[in-house]
Amino acid sequence: MLEPANGPSHRKLKAWHEAQTLAVLTYQTCTARRHVIDRGLADQIRRAAISIPSNIAEGNARGSNKDSLRFLYIARGSLCELESQIDVCFSTQLLSKEDAERLQLQSSLVGRLIGGLIHYRKQKEDERTNPKKPSTQPLPP
Repeated sequence: MLEPANGPSHRKLKAWHEAQTLAVLTYQTCTARRHVIDRGLADQIRRAAISIPSNIAEGNARGSNKDSLRFLYIARGSLCELESQIDVCFSTQLLSKEDAERLQLQSSLVGRLIGGLIHYRKQKEDERTNPKKPSTQPLPP
């Protein structure tokens, strides 16, 4: 693996690692099913899959929490796009039940992790825009 750049690395994020796993699994599945899934659909599926970890990484590298949130929402949108494509491929019998379930299981995990990152970043944004004022109440003895 390459050396990380200076600063907080996206490689430390579990969401990024699991999204990478989903992208690799998606590429492997498309390659194994290349004689069944047409090239255009396979390209679109792969683009959606690689967009997820890419946007998590890019958002993490941004200087502001607002930018990070924006890229996390884009990653979540790409995840929903991939899930829709998996559903269509399964419904049209381009994917086996096992392949579809494996991809859906991994995408569900990635979705939960992205949701957690969004929640965390939103809390950070709220703290920044609405800092808590110190209490004027005396402390109990």
